[in-house]
Amino acid sequence: MDKRHPTLADVARVAGVSKTTASRAINGAYGTSPTVRDHVRAVAARLGFAPHTAARALATGRGGPHRRDRIEVLIVDPDPAAMSAKPFYGRVLAGAMGALGDEDLALEVRRVAAAPSGEDDAPFGRLLINLPEAAVAALARRSRTVALGRSAPGVTFVAPDNDGGASQAAAHLVATGRARIGAVFGPSTRCADERKAGFLRVMAGAGLSVASVDGDFTRATAYAATRELLRREPDLDAVFAACDVTAMGVLQALRETGRRVPHDVAVVGFDGSALAEAADLSSVYMPVEEEAASAVRRLLDPALPPAGRLPTTLTVRGSS
Repeated sequence: MDKRHPTLADVARVAGVSKTTASRAINGAYGTSPTVRDHVRAVAARLGFAPHTAARALATGRGGPHRRDRIEVLIVDPDPAAMSAKPFYGRVLAGAMGALGDEDLALEVRRVAAAPSGEDDAPFGRLLINLPEAAVAALARRSRTVALGRSAPGVTFVAPDNDGGASQAAAHLVATGRARIGAVFGPSTRCADERKAGFLRVMAGAGLSVASVDGDFTRATAYAATRELLRREPDLDAVFAACDVTAMGVLQALRETGRRVPHDVAVVGFDGSALAEAADLSSVYMPVEEEAASAVRRLLDPALPPAGRLPTTLTVRGSS
């Protein structure tokens, strides 16, 4: 009688899967569906297969100091209130969690004021937001990495069509007869620069100049910037805000200076967040949840093709 203990290869053969899939299913690691996981575990139990403890620890990453059972969402944003004040981040997390589904991976969120340097406890994968190219490239050498927004050469990214969305906003203001137009743009980041370029290109094509200031995607800065714009250009009849949070500061400044929206000044934002809907704000919708979900899918399966630019669409509401 064969007294040998059943091996992982035996389980895989009987279950009709590869050894890699069998290992993942038994150890509860990423990359297997609940149906496959239950089937493989049932076969293992029937055969009397017992995984070696040390091997299980290596397979799951739970047996040592370097945990590989999580995806880290790493956000660079100097605003201490960013996670509660900016709906964008909540939408990112919603999309990421939806894409994880039943995968046995935790989602860890870390906001830092500046890009981290040096070695750290490398996770299974990282979703990066607002990091400079050098930092993205360094982190990509240590774990699977996908950036939201175009970043370091060779690093997978998922991004909305920022340029095209801002172009739609500009074209809408021109088409509705606005001619003295201002803008509160964003900080010096790739996505903000793309929005700025798209907006200014359409304005130049229409023969219109733009009175603008650069902001930082916060309401307080946008409020102060709009007050300054109105001091310089009191006859403005439209303002483009580079994100919906920025638009909230613009609307506050207009209200406090006696301007009626949209009768005196039209306002268009960017994000298409719940803030825009609540404020009856015209805004460029970008599919943030799908952007984050697409990024997580590419962390789980690097063989997926590039996502390309996700479409953006202007939603016109009462503010313009």
